[in-house]
Amino acid sequence: MERFGKDGRLVIPLMKRKKDAKESDEEKVRYVVTEAYCPKGCSIIDNEHKINGVPGLRIKFKRPGMQGEFVLSAIEGDFTKIILSGELEEGVKDELYCPQCGAMFKKLVNCSCKPDADMVVIGLTPQLDFNNAVSFCNVTGCPNGTSIRSGDVITHMRLWGQI
Repeated sequence: MERFGKDGRLVIPLMKRKKDAKESDEEKVRYVVTEAYCPKGCSIIDNEHKINGVPGLRIKFKRPGMQGEFVLSAIEGDFTKIILSGELEEGVKDELYCPQCGAMFKKLVNCSCKPDADMVVIGLTPQLDFNNAVSFCNVTGCPNGTSIRSGDVITHMRLWGQI
């Protein structure tokens, strides 16, 4: 198995999450985001808070009556979050911002989980490029609430018309 993917990202084999997971599931791999930026170019990698041994992505959230910050796992497909302040609420949409400059993360497409849900984009380079980014839903608990490559989101939308 290769250590790095064709795009240069570190490849980590999937760990068995459920007792009834199939053997073929163990052969899947996940990518680790090692660089992540807000729309204005601030790095949001949080070396202080690691999730499964990897620095996470620090994000500020706001909704009426609540604001705070959390760290999202930088491992593709991992839903783990560390809440630093405030409270995230299952099934509720939050607007997501850069914790340094306050820039709101841009929307890639609508998510199918709720009428007002968005798949937001985090750039993998300081200059935002939708083709070189990851995306996730801004509704807590959505199955699309983990980072996936934005190109995969766009392909899925074209093929099936939904996430």
